[in-house]
Amino acid sequence: MRTIFYTLIAVFIFGIIAMSFTNKANTKKSIVIQSIDSNVSSISLSQSAEIIKNRLKDFSTNEFELTIISEKNQIQVTFVKTLDLKIIENLMIQKGTLEFYETFNRKTLSELLMGDNRIFSLFNAASVIDSSTEIGCTSSIKVGKINDFINTLGHNNKCKFAWNQNTDSSEVCLYVLKTDSQKAALIAKSDIKSVKFNQAKVSKNNEIEIQLKESAIALWANATKHNINNAIAIVLDDNVIAAPIVRSEINGGRCTVTGNFTQAEAKYIAALANNGELPLSFEVLKTDKTK
Repeated sequence: MRTIFYTLIAVFIFGIIAMSFTNKANTKKSIVIQSIDSNVSSISLSQSAEIIKNRLKDFSTNEFELTIISEKNQIQVTFVKTLDLKIIENLMIQKGTLEFYETFNRKTLSELLMGDNRIFSLFNAASVIDSSTEIGCTSSIKVGKINDFINTLGHNNKCKFAWNQNTDSSEVCLYVLKTDSQKAALIAKSDIKSVKFNQAKVSKNNEIEIQLKESAIALWANATKHNINNAIAIVLDDNVIAAPIVRSEINGGRCTVTGNFTQAEAKYIAALANNGELPLSFEVLKTDKTK
């Protein structure tokens, strides 16, 4: 079971990153990304390059070269030592928006929808109960159909829907996040002081230690106090990566997250969380491997 220390018990849903560590040859590798925005300035491109550079440094000590190709709105990263290409691609293109949300479970969502439970019939009839953090799970090929139905529900000023993305499985799960009229998160990335990767001394489990800024400590304590036995979702770029169940009020603004995930996954999240959000949107243009 995956857990959160400091009074949280969590179920982690990692999978937004494809973690394949096989068939990696010691060859020179080059990844080129290109901005898909219509208006790209040299300043925003340079800012993006700096954020990407810092993410890569935080993730690995391996050397790399980063080149800005201004005339094409591109950024190229070249490295020699063995690294997982998919992780590097994601570090280069993910926006990096990290947020915490209060959540609805199946029972409270039904109340919000005034007893209209049609949404639940769209999911696998498996072992979900009214108190489940997940609203339901289904095959990834059905996501589009469910999203179409969600768009007919309304209630846009009270909640937003978010999926996890589990690349290790064909099944994905849906969560419903509580929002205010501004669609704001409970905790935003600007409220987070630091995210560190650690390894527990006794269990050797990989951990992520999250420390909030002073200005957010009281907010976090109040949120956990009023969400005992409910889930608070940790969301990265609109994908749920963890859904911890609050067991008691948390003071001090710190929690240590441990779970059944790899060192690379923990370092990946820390690298994204500790650096800024990309001012531009990118796509991978090409990935070359040369000996």
